[in-house]
Amino acid sequence: MNMMARYIRQVSKFFLRDNYIISAGAGLGFCSALAVTNKMENSLTMNVGVIFVTCGSFCLVYPFRKLIIAAGTHHKISLLMIIVSVFVAIFNLIAQATVPRIAFNIKAYIDLITTNCIVLAVISEGLTYQFWDAQKKILKACLGYSIALIFLALMREPLGFGTILNIRVLPENFPVVVLMITPVGGFFALALWRLMLRPLFVKTGVVYQERLPEESKEVITDGGAPVTSKPPKPRISKMFIITIVVGVLVLVSLLTNVNAVSSLNNQLKVLFPIFLGALLFDGIVLSKLLGICPLLNKSRQIDAAWKMGLAVVIVVTLSTSLNWIVYNKVLLTVSDFLSTISPIPIRLEKIFYLTVFIVTIATFVQILGILLRRFAMDVYKQMGQFLELITVNCIVLASSTFTIPPGLSFMATTVTAFGFGLHWLMVCVWLAVLRRQRLFVPVSSWDEDTLAILLLGFMAAIFTGIGLIKIF
Repeated sequence: MNMMARYIRQVSKFFLRDNYIISAGAGLGFCSALAVTNKMENSLTMNVGVIFVTCGSFCLVYPFRKLIIAAGTHHKISLLMIIVSVFVAIFNLIAQATVPRIAFNIKAYIDLITTNCIVLAVISEGLTYQFWDAQKKILKACLGYSIALIFLALMREPLGFGTILNIRVLPENFPVVVLMITPVGGFFALALWRLMLRPLFVKTGVVYQERLPEESKEVITDGGAPVTSKPPKPRISKMFIITIVVGVLVLVSLLTNVNAVSSLNNQLKVLFPIFLGALLFDGIVLSKLLGICPLLNKSRQIDAAWKMGLAVVIVVTLSTSLNWIVYNKVLLTVSDFLSTISPIPIRLEKIFYLTVFIVTIATFVQILGILLRRFAMDVYKQMGQFLELITVNCIVLASSTFTIPPGLSFMATTVTAFGFGLHWLMVCVWLAVLRRQRLFVPVSSWDEDTLAILLLGFMAAIFTGIGLIKIF
């Protein structure tokens, strides 16, 4: 019995100590873990996809590891994402052929395996190890990811549907927890799992009972008596006030004169609801559950939050517009031409659109960084490091995959992308402000992230219109 208990403890430590979703202080892979775990079948399909894509991509890139490592961090990530996107396309075709219903339900999130933080992190780290040692680490990370998704599905599907793998496990008259079916339930389920497993983590040494270092206060000596310095009061510059006033006047003028131009009026009637939906009610973070990993990381400081958010708004809007042009004017044109000269219809936009989007985004970020270094060095010093992180932010790719393949117009795509970017900026800054207020006193960075996930859950409940009275 003691040997069995010791064996179980060792196995649990093996999978939980370095589990990026459940036990890690700076978690990775939250987006897909929250989005697809309302059904066990979705979770299992995503698990197979992550394992297949990660192992296949690593086997392909490992022989060229020296060249990839020598390319530099940003170029290395871009190259890895391009290779990963090819394996994602292959798995997408396999899933559509074998489990078409499940593949249709989670197709958007299968595409986003391309930017899965865990996939890119373990492949990048594995390039520094011997092949079989790296494969062990990759399998460990992927199995830990799979265990986390299964844990979440075991909580959400029975409570939300009363079933597991479509097999009823709860009585018909059992009250259904509607919250667990919705995206909001993902935040609460993940936070609850982390809190319930916390005693085990503390016992095994995964989470340490150590308080976070408190912010040091400057002390000024006045005749030998220490006097605590008061923080400077926040000041609002005149330029900021003038900008706000001018913006309000322009908006009022536009709204009062929009009826004078019929075409502008028609465009506004179509685009304004799209913008509001992307900004508030169908946001990329609180509704589609994307961009959470960098959100938790950058919301620790308000300054980093708004700078990263501003970079996200710029890159998401411009890269999505550029992807629309490449997709509709280049990829579709080439597909039509190949279909005319080939006896078999070849539609490149259905197979290689992910790779094209990744190449376009990576190229655009590189060009934008070069232009900023050349013409606006001060801006680059403020935002350069954040621009390099944009490529792996899943909302940049998701903004293109959610809008362009369905066939939205150029203006609708651009407005939606702009709304997604502003939504991410808004949520990141709000979360940073809430964390700055010290509404709770965490004992570790792990606890801080767990409670931040709870805050995101409450914010998602508000923005998606789910009242606490209608949870059941």
